[in-house]
Amino acid sequence: MNIAVTGGIGSGKSTVAQTLTKEIGAMSASADILCRELLKVGNGGYLQLKKQFPAEFFLSDGSINRPLLRKEIFSNSAQRAVLDGILHPLVRLELRNQAITAASKALDFVAEVPLLYEKGWQDDFDCTLVVFAENDLCVSRVVERDFVSKEDAIEAISTQMSLLEKCEYGDWVIDNSKTFDITFVRLGDFIVELSKNSLFHGKLQER
Repeated sequence: MNIAVTGGIGSGKSTVAQTLTKEIGAMSASADILCRELLKVGNGGYLQLKKQFPAEFFLSDGSINRPLLRKEIFSNSAQRAVLDGILHPLVRLELRNQAITAASKALDFVAEVPLLYEKGWQDDFDCTLVVFAENDLCVSRVVERDFVSKEDAIEAISTQMSLLEKCEYGDWVIDNSKTFDITFVRLGDFIVELSKNSLFHGKLQER
């Protein structure tokens, strides 16, 4: 079974995706990690970016000035669209290839895809899981994690579809606003539901 885990910035989707992967013994991938790999010097995303972005976005060693790029894409929608146009087709192809590999090994595949609904990729998966957290909590998590201002965190979160809207689209929603022990129990319930599907290969591991 191919499972997409999505949510907003700071919702805790990475932790949930990693825990789910471990619990069901699945293969996994992260769209964000794939993007970072693609932007390493010499890789496909980097080569295209080099052609379309000015020199100020590159350091003296040729690598990308990631803090500047991050700031630019969150404040400049036109530049963000250019970067998305470069990376997203490459990421989607890689996710599809990894899902095929997982199926060939009779394994489930868990993909963390932040922009799942924004990009309309939900039909690439058998099941979608939305990780929810209250907006103020997401903001505080981003500030603490990324060492950015509250204003920058709010701006970053505002570039994505609201979590409430994502929840309307999800096959399953897990509220990660409280302790992770509570989240873990809800994740167990989700896995039990998955086990009822004939496409599911994993098992709920003993705790």
